[in-house]
Parts: sequence; structure tokens; C-alpha cells
Amino acid sequence: MRAQFVGRRNELDELANRLRAGTGQVVLVSGEPGIGKTRLAHELTAVAEANGVLACWGRAVQDDGSPSYWPFRQVLKLLARLHAPGPLAGDLSLLVPEFGDGPAMSPGERFQVFEAVTEYLTGVGKVLIVLDDLQWADPPTVQLLVHLARAIRSAPVMILVTYRDTEISPALSDALASLAREETVSRIRLTGLSETEVAVQLASLTGGTVAADVAAAVSRRTGGNPFFVAEVGRILDQQGTRLPDAVIDAVRVRMDALSPECREMLAAASVLGTDVDPALVAAVLGRPLDEVLASMDEALQAGVLSGLDGWWFTHDLVREAARLLMPTARRLALHARTATAMEQRPEAVQRAAEIAHHWLEALPAGDATKAAEWARRAGDVAMAQLAWENAVSLYARALRAAPDMPDVDRASLLTNKGIAQLRQMDIVGGEETLRQAAASARKSGDVTMIAEVALAMETVSSSDWATLGKSLSDEALPALEDGPLRSRLLAQHAAELSFHGSPDLDAVSAEALAIADRTQDPRALRAALRARQLALAGPEGVHERVSLGDRMLTIGVTDADPEAMMWGRLWRFDAFCQLGRMDDAERELALIKQSVAKVRTKIARWHYLRSEIAIEHVRGRFARARELASAAIDLVKDNGGPVVLAISVSTSALVAGMTGDEDAIIAEYNDYLCHPPEMISAMIGAWHAQCGRIEIARRCFVPAQVHEPISGMRRLSVLCALVVLAEQFKDRETAAVAYRRLLPFEDLIQCGGAGVVTIEGAVAGSLGLAAAVCDRLDDAVRHLRRAIEINDRVGLPPYVATATLDLARVLARRDRPGDAAESVALAQSARAMAEQMGMRRLVAAAESLTGPRVLSPREGEIARLVAQGLTNRQIAATVHISVRTVETHVQNILGKLGATGRAEIRPKMPGSGR
Repeated sequence: MRAQFVGRRNELDELANRLRAGTGQVVLVSGEPGIGKTRLAHELTAVAEANGVLACWGRAVQDDGSPSYWPFRQVLKLLARLHAPGPLAGDLSLLVPEFGDGPAMSPGERFQVFEAVTEYLTGVGKVLIVLDDLQWADPPTVQLLVHLARAIRSAPVMILVTYRDTEISPALSDALASLAREETVSRIRLTGLSETEVAVQLASLTGGTVAADVAAAVSRRTGGNPFFVAEVGRILDQQGTRLPDAVIDAVRVRMDALSPECREMLAAASVLGTDVDPALVAAVLGRPLDEVLASMDEALQAGVLSGLDGWWFTHDLVREAARLLMPTARRLALHARTATAMEQRPEAVQRAAEIAHHWLEALPAGDATKAAEWARRAGDVAMAQLAWENAVSLYARALRAAPDMPDVDRASLLTNKGIAQLRQMDIVGGEETLRQAAASARKSGDVTMIAEVALAMETVSSSDWATLGKSLSDEALPALEDGPLRSRLLAQHAAELSFHGSPDLDAVSAEALAIADRTQDPRALRAALRARQLALAGPEGVHERVSLGDRMLTIGVTDADPEAMMWGRLWRFDAFCQLGRMDDAERELALIKQSVAKVRTKIARWHYLRSEIAIEHVRGRFARARELASAAIDLVKDNGGPVVLAISVSTSALVAGMTGDEDAIIAEYNDYLCHPPEMISAMIGAWHAQCGRIEIARRCFVPAQVHEPISGMRRLSVLCALVVLAEQFKDRETAAVAYRRLLPFEDLIQCGGAGVVTIEGAVAGSLGLAAAVCDRLDDAVRHLRRAIEINDRVGLPPYVATATLDLARVLARRDRPGDAAESVALAQSARAMAEQMGMRRLVAAAESLTGPRVLSPREGEIARLVAQGLTNRQIAATVHISVRTVETHVQNILGKLGATGRAEIRPKMPGSGR
């Protein structure tokens, strides 16, 4: 007997109106178990069908054995009966294997699959999609929901999501936070029925009027929960007015009235799954099928099972009550018998997750080897479906199931688990898992397995892994023949050597690329190009890195591989920045964003952010740079790894330091900024020196670094930082060595060669400072004038101002005729630029040279034009003011500077910048 639909008319009317609007939307319906979420969805389905709207359902289930994307798989299969997926079948088959064998997918292509689902669902016409019980959905399912919510705005698609807000999974919690920001999403929370509504529901169940005191008692005991009310209503005749204490007790009272054979069938069915397969139940119970079907008819009559479109429990609370009827030993044995029976079926491979679930649930009484084997198979399926979160869980369960498995098998499982963690951007967890894999691989003595562990990190750069990765490569390479595996391992080995500036790097990366070019293996070629790019990350390789970026970009375009396109563009961006082609770099940034949107991983997003931060900072757009830097930290602070976090924090600190706002980030990340990793200690020390924290800068200053090999990607940044520290601590020797090492690269821009995170002006500026420390003031003036010219030409206004003030200081020291006046004029100009950009620390430093004689921003601009030799009439035309006004400004400037004539303002002052 089905209860009357009571108490949800307002909610149903609201949903019906939204459905009739015909616009894309997601409605989240939440509440406690039994509150009526699913019933409301059924009523809306009836409204949809009456209005010619196609309705389809997908339900998440509580069993760990459900396949990845299970709710969407159900929806897509139902829709495909009426709307063939056509050319989208290949991509959709990743979710629905029945659609055929789709192309092999790379990690970056989960976005492509999500887009295919979106294109299909938005192309079938008016449709209502119900996703029921999403509190049990796997992480990929809820991520696909978020993707759809952002994409269905203009499509006639309504997605109704029901979930228990009493047991939200971490994955669903993250998804709800993301959905809260979407305009297409609305929420409805169901609460208990009123006492009057409870009375109406009881009357519909009992067929007569229920006494007011009984209705009131039921309302109090059930809290108006419709399911509980229904269960109590069914047993009122048996129990009188004595009411059960909990909903499970009410269900069990109803089950007690069933025959022993029916109760046994229900207990077995509850163990096997939400949907009831009569043949499987009969097989595991060892009973004839007709007897099981008779018991199912009895359960159907009692309202415990539903026979609509298959057999299934009417509610998961009913299933839970039935499960409690099964003793533990009997339950474990049933799981083992179920797994054995399912293994014999033709579709066993497609049901690997279910079989793994039953073998795992059979432990400790069941077969541990079988449990581990099937859990691994299920993990492999999840990896193939790009459901990395599910794969991590399955591999972990396989490892726990059989702790005594052979070392080579353990190493393989751990490697797969580590890779799945890395795909989620869990760098810390992935590295730790791979360290365990390395230990097991070495114990096994299997060279190929050692190589596979070493290669697990081939798409992730991490100095934390470099030492172990190098040792694994050293063990495996001598035994590997020429071919793709050797090329990939050589490439990975080169990536690890790049962190140490090894002299072997060039030869190793060149061999990797030669093998890859010869074999044309796609994976090897991508890995070898990446290794070669790292090998050429020093400033001397900047032009070749542009070519390597072009090659990787071509591969990405040819193969429609957004990840390869992203890397190709990132390499070009890095090279353009170092060459001072900032406009080209900024144009590349927009294209990187497009590729990152398709790759859709955290690490891809981080790479885009670090690139955009660098541009915003060096253009003087500090507020935007600070905002992006905070977003980068938030993205990686939980599981991005210490190196990535340290880089993000130091980038944020650099931006904050430019405006004198660094106190907050120092307070939050004191360990990173006051005790930085060796890899970035010189750069952090230079930052502290520039911000006036001299003692911390002293701790970070290791003069011996200037004599050591420095990895190509960090060479310019480290050497320029050592110049700042040498200036602070009057270290002539360090400054002289840094000068010699930097001199060949005077025309380049100071930034990393592979993975730009900060851009700090022309190398010429550091050469000028180094020369000044060594008392070579004429050289210092020459280099600093060059730095001003380069920074101004390529559009780096903060460093135009910085180099201008540095030149003012050097001129004040040199003190030749005219130097003093020019020094003051330059300092005034630097101050004006700094004030305009909010560089408070630079403003204060400029005041030490200018004293009370302050030029206004307009006067600073005109002073620079005078210094360039322009006449008053030319200046008037340039800045769009009258000649008389220019004359007034010039007289004021000469007075403030203490100059007797225009000639004392030197002709090589900087331009106005950008």
C-alpha cells in the first residue's frame, strides 16, 4: 500500500514551475533519510511525463562495488534507447562500456569525456534527470555533476539531485561548495510533516480516521518523517498505540510477519545489493529459483520489495533492516559465494568492481588472494575511466587484503596507487606511496619494475623525489635495451638531474630524444622533449626552448592532446619572458588558459596561475597579482607538496613586498619564509634584504653558492639574488664572481628558465649592482642605464623604477660634475613612478636621495622628457599641454633640483615606462 502524497505541494509546485521554464538548471533536494526526497522526485517525474518532458533516473548505491560514474551510466543507458549517441559513443563509452571501445584516454582528457556527456545530454531535447541518493556517489560522479551545472545554462535540461544532508561525503561536500557559486543551482531542504499532515498520511495508510492522540504520538515519535510515519502506520493494527523507538525497529516488526523463507531471501538479497537478482540469490542460497521467486512475491505483497522495472528494495532503510537479519559468519560466506558465482558469468570483466566488493567483504573468512586480485582489476578499470579517486581506494584495499603478496606484485600495486594519487595532485601522498613501491621493487630485484617505479613521476617535477628517482634510474638503465622504455627512463633521469645542475644532463637528455625520434613512440617522444627542455633551462638555451615548445605544441595540435598543447605553450611562455618578449608572453598566456581549461587538473591550473601572477606582478598590477597568488596557495596548500607550496608562498611574498604589505604572509608562513628550502634560500634571502630584515637575509646568504653549479632553470634567479645579498653585506668577491657569470646574459630578463614564477627585471640591473659593489662605478652606470632601457622597452614598470633609483644611488657615489643633479632628478623620477604603482618601500628609499625637494608625478614625467633632449614645444605635444605650462613646469623642476639649466638634467634619463 502506497501512502498518499502529503505535505510537499509547495515544493512540487516550485519544481514543476522550474521544469516548465525550460532552462538549464540543477536543483538540490536534501534532508534526512526517509524525509521524502525520492517520493518528491517521483511526483516531479509524473509531472514531466505529463508535459512531454523525457525523464530518466540514476541512483547512487551504498555498496563499494558500484562502478565509477554509476548514476550517470544508468542515465546514459536509458537515454540511448531513444537517442543513439552516434559519434559521441566513443567518448561516452568511458562511462558506459556497452557503447563500445572508445579511444585510450590520457589523464588530461577527463574534460573531453565530460564535454561529450554535456553535448549528448544537452542535445536530446527537454529532459529531466534525477540523480538519487548522491551522498553515496563516487568523486568522479559529483565532479561530472559540477561540470554539467556550469554548462547547461541555455539547454532545456533540469537535473534534480537528492541527497542525505546527514551523511555527506567529502567529495559531495566539495561539489556542493562549488555548486553554491553557480547561478543555475538552487536548493530545497525537506523537513518533517506537521501533525495535521501526519494524521492525513496515517488515515491514507489505515483506511480510516486515526485518533488525534495517536496521530500526535506518532508525530512526536517520528518527527514527521514520512517514511517512519508509513512504517508505524503499517503496524498500528498489530501494536495498538505502543510505538517503536526507531524506524529500523518499525521495519523489523513488519519483517517479523513474513515467512522464514522470505526473511532468508531478503537477508541474502540485502547482502548482494540494492537491486535484487533472483537467479543470483537462488545460486548463493542453493535454493530452486521458483522458491526464491515465491519469496519475492511475498516480499512484494508486503511492500518490502518493488517489482517495477526489476526487483529492488523499496528503501535503503528496508534493506538495512533486512541485512541485520543475517549473522556475520553467514554474511561473509554469502559474499564469497556471490563473488564465485559472478566470476563465472560472461560479463565478469565489466563487473570487476562488484566482484571485488564481494571478495573484500568476505574477509577475513574469504580468499585474500582473490580479493586482492579483483580489487586490482577494479582499480585498473577505474584508472582507465580516469576515476583516479576510486582507483586509489581500490588499490589500497587490494594491498590491505593480501599483506603477504610477492614483492614485485606489491611494488606494482603501490606504483599504480601512487600514480593515481599524483593524478589528483596529491603530490605528498603519491611520493610517499612511490617510496614504498621503490622499496618493494628493490626487494624483488625486477629491473623492469624498478624502471616503472622511477617513471611514475615522469609528469611531475619534484626536487623531493629527485635523489631517489636518480638512484632508481641508475639501477635500471644499465640493464635496459634501446627502446621506448629506455628513452622514457633516460628522460626521467634527465629531469631529476636538472635539479642539481649535473654536467651529464645534456648528454642524457640528448640520448633520450634521439631514441624517441628513432622509435617515434608517442609517450617516449613527449617525455624526451620535456627532458630536453629541462636540460636547456639555462639562459644559454633560451632560443632552443622556443623551438622545443613549438614541437610539443605541434604534437598537441596534431593529436588533439590539450596537455601537450599546454606544455608547449608554457615552454614558449617561459622562453619569451626570459628573452624580454613580454607582449608575446602575455598573448601566449591567453592560449595557455584555453589548454588548461581542457586538461582540468590542479597542477595544470597551478601552472597557469604561476604564469599569470608573474605577468601581473611585472606589469605593476600588484592588486591582481596578490589576488592570484592567494588563489595559487589555496590550490596547493593541502596536498600540492612542500616545494610547490614554497614556490607559491615565496611568489606571494615577493608581490606583497613590492607594496610593503608582506607582514600578513610572513605571519602565516613563517617557516617557509624565514627558514626556506635550500632550493630557494638565496631568492628568499634577497627578498628579506630588500624588505629590511637583515638578520634573516644573513641566515639565507651562502656565499659559496656563487662558485657552485646551479641548475639551469634557477641560474639567473640565484645569481641575481646573490648580487643583492653581496651588496647588502659588502661582499666584493661574491659580487665579482656573480658579475662574471651573469655578463653573457645582460640582455635577458631575470626569471626561471623552466617554470617562470617571478620576473625581476633585466639582468643588466644586477650587473650594475654587482659592478657597484666592486667599486667599478662607470661600469655600474653603463649597466644600469642599459637595464632602464630594456625594462622600459619590454614593459616592466616596477623594474624601470627600481633600476632608476639604483642608478641614482650609483651617480651619487660617483659624484662627477652633473652626477649629483642627475641623481636627484632620477630619484625624483623613481619616486613618482613608485608612488603611481603603490611601491611604498621604493618611495621611502627615493626620499633618502631627494630630501624635501619632491617632484610631482607630472613634473617627474616632464623632467624625464627634458633629460631626453626634447624642446618645450615637443614636450607640450607629447603630453598634450600648452607650451606655457611646460615652461612653468621646467622652471619649478630646475628650482626643486637646484639645477641652473636644462643641461644639468642628463640626456639619458629613463622614459616614462608603460
